Amino acid sequence: MFDWENLRHYVTFARTQSLSSAARELGVEHATVARRIAALESSLNLKLVDRRKRNYEITPFGHRIAEIAGRMQKDAKAISKVALSVQTEMVADLAVSAPPLLTSEFIAPHLGRLRREHPSINVSLLMQDDIGTLCNPEPDLMIRLCRPTQMDLVARKIGTVSFGLYGSHEYLAAHASEAYEYIIYDDSMEHSRQQVWLREVAAERPVVLRARSLEVQASAARAGIGVALLPNFYGQKDPVLGKARFHAPDLMIDIWLVVHEDLRKEAPIRSLMDFLVSCFPTEHYF
Repeated sequence: MFDWENLRHYVTFARTQSLSSAARELGVEHATVARRIAALESSLNLKLVDRRKRNYEITPFGHRIAEIAGRMQKDAKAISKVALSVQTEMVADLAVSAPPLLTSEFIAPHLGRLRREHPSINVSLLMQDDIGTLCNPEPDLMIRLCRPTQMDLVARKIGTVSFGLYGSHEYLAAHASEAYEYIIYDDSMEHSRQQVWLREVAAERPVVLRARSLEVQASAARAGIGVALLPNFYGQKDPVLGKARFHAPDLMIDIWLVVHEDLRKEAPIRSLMDFLVSCFPTEHYF
């Protein structure tokens, strides 16, 4: 008999196609994911991956196991939530995953209204700062800055967030745009639209800091070490920061509300989706 945790780690790896991506999604070290995969192979007596020098490649048997396990995971999720549609008065414990800044700026301030209007819904807010990765299947609802491609996920656009370059007022006064030094994301966000935009704009200019967290990037910009790409709703209200005068237009990224296909018609899920949509400005972008 195999360990279900080993199977869960393997399914996440098979979906993300990367040990490091799976590790970030699961909140563990990549060595843990590798160890779990090896343990699953041992218990099944099957070779699920070919171990190459730089990556793992899934074997034909591995693809079959991942497909079956993915269906099992989806069915288990549906079973655990089916009671929500039977009696809407039951207490519903629902999890929402979203980037930290969107959570703190737009969702958390409205939780009092959610409590008054839907007292039977208890919400767990999961911080997901790796906004460029594939959507984690564990939360009931997800807010992402990337549209998911998985067939069992349904996405609704709920807004557009604009990003601009920000630095301390002193830094911007002392540096022409062609002399800017840049604060960018770390390698885990290398393929995100934000990082691609920064790479194109910065070109050959020095990179003085790499950080995954926008809060850390903003703090570094306040310290005067360079300019950072920040959401305008965040950068514009900071008294220490100013928006850089720059030739490139602001970066515009759509916000998506994501739900599993088998959950979207459940009454508590629908109520929470409507609440989340109402949390964001009705303007075209912000």
